[in-house]
Parts: sequence; structure tokens; C-alpha cells
Amino acid sequence: MNLEVLCLSLLLFETSCFTEFEITVPRDTVTGFYGEALILPCTFPVGSSWDLRSTVITWQRGLDVVHSFYYSQDQLDRQNLHFVNRTSLFIQKMAGGNASLKLDEVTLQDAGVYTCSVSTNTGSQKKSFGVKIAAFYSEPRLQFSLLTDGVDLLVTSDGGYPSPTLQWLMENSDITNQTQTHITQDTQTGLYVVSSWINLTDVSNSSLTFILHNNPLGQDIRREIQLYSDKSERQGESAYRCNGCFIYIPVILLLIVMSVSFVFITRRRRRRREQTKQNGFTEMKSRFLMEKV
Repeated sequence: MNLEVLCLSLLLFETSCFTEFEITVPRDTVTGFYGEALILPCTFPVGSSWDLRSTVITWQRGLDVVHSFYYSQDQLDRQNLHFVNRTSLFIQKMAGGNASLKLDEVTLQDAGVYTCSVSTNTGSQKKSFGVKIAAFYSEPRLQFSLLTDGVDLLVTSDGGYPSPTLQWLMENSDITNQTQTHITQDTQTGLYVVSSWINLTDVSNSSLTFILHNNPLGQDIRREIQLYSDKSERQGESAYRCNGCFIYIPVILLLIVMSVSFVFITRRRRRRREQTKQNGFTEMKSRFLMEKV
């Protein structure tokens, strides 16, 4: 009986010792924003006997060394070249159990599984979690071309990641299968460039909706397009107007008006100068004839 109690006591003691030192990292995948700084959380227990000089912290992605700390300072001799000058620890907060890593200027190549390893005079442990990178898409830009029997609409957006989901609606009816979409990646950044276009014929007073979904970031871009058709057929062509199309027609019209005004003012000033010269010449000629008489 005493032997059973002793064995039970030893078992509980070993379990207590095993769970006494427990580091904490995210359970779910962490998302980083392209081009910004990313904090990879990792904390460890600190007791009254904790000593900075005996603390060893190592961050790895796979077999690559991301950051190392021991002998009370950073040790970056074995750091992978991909992370040079982009990593740092919160040394001032280490006494509170903070082993988190700051990764600057995040790129798509920083995605992967990261491991935080902590060893102190009270215990050691390592845990891993995933990291993914995402980027927001830019404000969509619309271009349209008038045809004899309709209109072509082209919407473009770029700078996003990962590949988005696109949807077109007409009066709340899905017409995505009537569109064409071209998605490419920038050769340098790896970010996506999206172009989607649709050809519409015999359209009159129609309402279209363009929707872009970037699910990892919860980004939903929704833009309304109102089309109006002028049925007063001019020379066999229908005139279409696009309202709320987030394009630059007002700017173009302003430039045209400014150009016409400039030409008008310039010609007017030139005529005044010529008239002034002519009047001066006439006056001098009159004086000359009077003096001669």
C-alpha cells in the first residue's frame, strides 16, 4: 500500500515538474500584412530565480535560423540571410517573460511555420505555429468603351494577395459567367493584378455591381455602376451614359475647357496688340502729314 502511494506521489511530482515550464504561442495561424511589421508572440514563465544570463531564445522557420539570443545579447552569426536586419526581440520586456519576435517589412516569402524555443534556469520548451502573408487590393479603376450596339466595361485592381474572388451582378442577378477575368502576379513582389471585363448590348437604365472578395483579410470591395441609354438614335448609334463609374471624365472635361479658354484669351490679346500697333502707326502718319503741310 505504501509502495502504491509512493509511486503515485512520484508520478504526480513528475507531472508537476513537466508542466511547470510552459511557453505560450498562438494556436491559430498568424496573418501578416505585406510591407508592414509583424509581431510573432511567444511568452514563457518567469520565477523569482530567473536569470537573464541563463536564458536562451531561438526563433526558426523550418531549419532556417531567424533570430538567436544567449549570453544576454543577440547572436546573429547563424541567421539566415533572408532575415538580416529585419528581426528584433523585446529585450527590455524579457524579464516579464516576453520572447516575442518582431519581423519588419514583411514579404510573401516570410510565410511558413515558425518555432519559438526558450530555455532558462527553470526549464525549456519549444512550440510552433503558422504564419501567412496577405495584402489589401487597391481601389478598383473603371474604363468603358462605347460601341454601336452597347458598351465594354473594364475593371482593374492590383497590389493584393492572395488571389481574389470576383462577382458581377445585374439587378441582383449573377452574371459572372458572362465576364472575362485575367489574374497575373507581379514578377518582383508576387502580388496579384486583376482585370475583369464585360460586354453589354441593348442595355437601358441598368444597374451593375462589381464585387471583389479578399477572404483572408475580410476585404470586400463593392462598387455600383449605373448605365443609362439614350434611345434617340443619332445616326444609328445609341448614346450611353455611365453614372458613378469612379473614372476621370470630369478632369478631362476641365482640361478641355481650360485649353479652349487659353487659346481664346491668347488670340484676343494678340489682336489687341496688333490693333494698338496699327493705331499708333496711323497716329504717327497723321502727325507727319500735318507737319509737312
